[in-house]
Amino acid sequence: MAGMFRRIVGKMFPSRQAPARATTQAAHVREKQYGGKTKDMARAFGVTERTVQRWIKGTRTPKGEDAKKLETAAAAAQVTDKGRERRAKQMEKEPAGTVRVRVDRAGSFDIKGSNGVRNRTVELDLKPEQAAALARATDENDVRGVIGDALADYFNGGPYGGFRSGDFDFDPNGVDLS
Repeated sequence: MAGMFRRIVGKMFPSRQAPARATTQAAHVREKQYGGKTKDMARAFGVTERTVQRWIKGTRTPKGEDAKKLETAAAAAQVTDKGRERRAKQMEKEPAGTVRVRVDRAGSFDIKGSNGVRNRTVELDLKPEQAAALARATDENDVRGVIGDALADYFNGGPYGGFRSGDFDFDPNGVDLS
């Protein structure tokens, strides 16, 4: 799931790409989010200090949930709160549709309580406040909420109606910012 957040941050902040290698990710996260304190990072990740040290040295690579959590943290560490807020304020001044999100419907998302919507790619033109919320996002759940709101707006504008953000369960690999 971390891939969606990383792609969104990469598109919203093109000069702030997260490192691809786990060793660099771990070093950046430790320095930027934990002030260089291995103990604090280890506690947050639920691993030992030695494990974090091995990630940074490259003698061990995080797996599974640790790898996803590290990738998300590395993407988030590339942008400061001040930078997110500045970009969000810019997005609030842009016209609707300046930011477009593409969600691949073919196997990518399900609508709770409905199987009557045919498979297709949905192009979502975000409202300025939705684009700003995307710029302020700090993790996958924030991004999911913004995209869920945009999907609800999209489907509520058609013959369906009554949808809320939580009615959509989508595959993060089927989401991209264009």
